[in-house]
Amino acid sequence: MDAVLYEKRLDTGTAAEVTEDFTLPDYRPEIRRIAGIRGDAAIDGKYLAGEELEADGSVTYAVIYQDAEGRLYELSETSSFTAKLPVRGNEGEDRFGTGDLILSAECESVSCRVTGPRRVTLSSRVRLSLLSQKPADFSLALPENAVRVRRKTGRVKTGCLEEVRGSFEASGEIRDKEGRIAGARGTVTVSDTRIENGRLIFRGEASVTALLAREGDDPENSRAREDYLITRGTAQIEESVPLPHPDAPDTAVRGAVFPKVLLTELETGENGAIRWRMEYDADVVLLRCGESEITEDAYSPDTETEAEEKTCLSHAPAAVRNGRITLTGRVRTDGGAEFVTAWGTVDPGKCAVEGGVARLAGSAKLTVLTRSGDEFAAAETTVPFRYEWEALPGTPDADENAVTGRIASGVAEITARPADSDGGTDWTVTAEVWVAAALLSVSEVRGLVRLTSVPSSEGGRRKNVIRVYIPEPGESAWDVSKRFRLPNEAESADGVYVI
Repeated sequence: MDAVLYEKRLDTGTAAEVTEDFTLPDYRPEIRRIAGIRGDAAIDGKYLAGEELEADGSVTYAVIYQDAEGRLYELSETSSFTAKLPVRGNEGEDRFGTGDLILSAECESVSCRVTGPRRVTLSSRVRLSLLSQKPADFSLALPENAVRVRRKTGRVKTGCLEEVRGSFEASGEIRDKEGRIAGARGTVTVSDTRIENGRLIFRGEASVTALLAREGDDPENSRAREDYLITRGTAQIEESVPLPHPDAPDTAVRGAVFPKVLLTELETGENGAIRWRMEYDADVVLLRCGESEITEDAYSPDTETEAEEKTCLSHAPAAVRNGRITLTGRVRTDGGAEFVTAWGTVDPGKCAVEGGVARLAGSAKLTVLTRSGDEFAAAETTVPFRYEWEALPGTPDADENAVTGRIASGVAEITARPADSDGGTDWTVTAEVWVAAALLSVSEVRGLVRLTSVPSSEGGRRKNVIRVYIPEPGESAWDVSKRFRLPNEAESADGVYVI
């Protein structure tokens, strides 16, 4: 394969419905009311079975609920799921390999139904996206009897995605904070990546946001009333993942990191400090960048030939990013409501490239949990956003339907600030959103892949004859040279060609 392009074969998806019943252990308080729920989906493994791809995944739920005493608790449960996607290519194409398939999952439509004092049914819909690419051979096969061949060539940028996964831990302490741990959420955000000595090195921050409950006395209530406090612990991270092709030049590889928190553990030590530990996976999507020369047209000056063309949807490098954006939204509650906690989900939407800039258009759903007396209420707002960064050099313009790859985002940190207004409270919600993207642009590429000799129809070229040719509108010197099978480039004089 002298000229290799990476061809788009599949860009599709499916949805998996996930439902499971859970029973709380006896040491857990009974459920009186659900205050909030969120869910995160992940792909744990993928396997090829004939012409189907079997994906094993999981959905991790976090349910915030009230017990009979009106106190808040958080319940964390995980459901496993299996989904199948067809991966049959066109007739005559090579079979896919697992490494040719880039698969991602997003959780949506999360719900919780209480079926007993300690029983819940957790449900969600998982949207799976599958991208597949295969190398396409664009080398030119020549006829054996062609003494000479003239070619018209072009350069095509090529891009190929690869995945590699690393598993890591982070830990730290939250000092000078005491209270019952009512809930916790761990996140990992990546701020910088670089390729060095056959490894992708990434830096960022691991953080734990803990909801602490502290006992207090309510003079208007005979039972103890808890107050709630959000506290946060962070740790800087720097890790690396080996590249599958360590001999490739560092300048030919770009990478984005897609973090997924698997486990967050917190415990209160004897000194009152909260120790936390986190396990997380880092899915690294590598973008291998290159350039290939293809034959756009060709002919032989010595014999008549027929050309066989080939067309494919070729992938070219578009954009890579690990970054953050700050979003601001507003919700309104009854007057006097107290802030308890907040969370959010992000839909990154689709990306387009214009003028060397990658533009992402998405939205974030931000939820604020407040309390009025002994009752908790959740208020939501949806905030649209646009995020821009520099595309890779030489990336042509591409609308959102011509950009593919893997993209994900989530909420790294969220706060809410109140302001009283007209008998109610307006909350300004500020969220730090992380973005990870490894994207390819898709364009149609056509090139010659074979020249075949055919019997000559001229019966020999007449000598000592000067022919003058007036070109058709739009004909180039190459078109004239090919028409008359000239051994060199045709030259014009006063708009005509002397053959």
